[in-house]
Amino acid sequence: MLQNKYSKLRFYWSKRYGNWVWFGVVFLLFLIHLLTSRYHDLYYDSSGYWFLANTFDQKGASRFSFYNFNSALRGYLLPLLHYPAAVIVREFFPDAVSEAAKSMGALWAGSVFGVVGPVVWEKVSGKAISNLRRLLFAGVGFVLWRDYFNFPLSDFPSVLALLLALLVAYRSQNYQSALATGAFVAAAVYIRPLSLLVVPFVAGLLLLGPSGQDSTAGIKISWLKQAVRLGLFSLAFLLVGIPQYVINSNNYQSPDLLILGLGDGDFRINEVDNVYLFKINEGLDKQRYETNIGTDYPIPQAIYLDAAGRALLERNGNPVFDSYYKYLVFVVSHPADMAALYTRHFFNGLDVLYPGPYVSKIYGSTLPLSLVNYTVLFAALLVILLRVRQLQASHWLLVGALFITCLASMPLMIETRYFLPLNLLLYAVACFGWPTEWQWRMVPRKHVVSVALAYCFFLAICLTLSGNTQASLSLKPKTLQP
Repeated sequence: MLQNKYSKLRFYWSKRYGNWVWFGVVFLLFLIHLLTSRYHDLYYDSSGYWFLANTFDQKGASRFSFYNFNSALRGYLLPLLHYPAAVIVREFFPDAVSEAAKSMGALWAGSVFGVVGPVVWEKVSGKAISNLRRLLFAGVGFVLWRDYFNFPLSDFPSVLALLLALLVAYRSQNYQSALATGAFVAAAVYIRPLSLLVVPFVAGLLLLGPSGQDSTAGIKISWLKQAVRLGLFSLAFLLVGIPQYVINSNNYQSPDLLILGLGDGDFRINEVDNVYLFKINEGLDKQRYETNIGTDYPIPQAIYLDAAGRALLERNGNPVFDSYYKYLVFVVSHPADMAALYTRHFFNGLDVLYPGPYVSKIYGSTLPLSLVNYTVLFAALLVILLRVRQLQASHWLLVGALFITCLASMPLMIETRYFLPLNLLLYAVACFGWPTEWQWRMVPRKHVVSVALAYCFFLAICLTLSGNTQASLSLKPKTLQP
């Protein structure tokens, strides 16, 4: 009888479940957590996004119109996606704003961790992913990022749009897929403007994918077909951008198709209103940022200072860079110092200390979460070292699309969510790319010892770097705690 039960369990465990099942499981996991979490309000940027969703009809005072959207800093698309929920909450459940945001967050989580992330990997690798690996990927996402989904922020929706674009672009076969790819990559851009950098990679993947696949069958793809595919990609992108153009031209007298990125004077450098330029200046002597909503830290801005960056600025007369050219000249003039600064920023982008964007206990222990994170990163590093030579051109384009926004974020004062695409890629490498044939008993003892020592060394380096960063917290240093 026990053997029959064991056989049934093995059957259900080895059975391949559909994407809707995985979406439902991950959605429910996150939803239960979110609805029982400590967060019951929207803070700062998240509150702003929800407010913008209500501006399309001026909180019910007028009919829906893109002309009513009144932000030169944010794109229109994420507030538009929130708009139906915002109207329902406003009209029928005025006290349930947080619950509505959490429900939408669970939808994003179910889509990214339950379906789209694994499906992209299956499409690229050509291999099915086992239940254990999919569960592990969702579990890593839950442990490290679970509280981000309490809030209607742009990070996961923009990454989801990018993943969908990559999924459709990879080995796409028809004109409809080119339209869909253009629409999805435009969605990523109009949710998070920095995603504009991924367009060349996705377009390259769109063109390389079919040719690469068909060349193996001896079929030559015509340049005309490729040109039409690229034209449809561009057309879809432009169509998604029309509402932003309407908003810019009517409300801000600008013919720009892209998000203007103007902060009402909040991001001025020598009278130049440019958010990115402001933030790269900020990132020279500030290496990390967390948003505090608790009582153990006196102000909302938990800033981790960069003493080496501050010293570099002081040695050069505390310059302020009001153009990218001046900043680039400074970087080239101080290659070693800037390489070290960017290395610190890169590590901070991967160093997930808190599972959410708004921290209730800045001085709480981060060690358990860090150990999980460093273990996953070490596993990903091992897989990369073992299998990097197997990557093809299309794989590199996909990696580039996921890495480029992280690279562009490296000069900024880092929040880990800026590195979300790279973090998700590394989690997928660790969970999906680990060799299926690998078993401890098959590994020579000397290699087991080497890997164990390397893991301990990797942990020591990560904990040292993280400890140094946390000790630089501006008002009161933070120490590593068990």
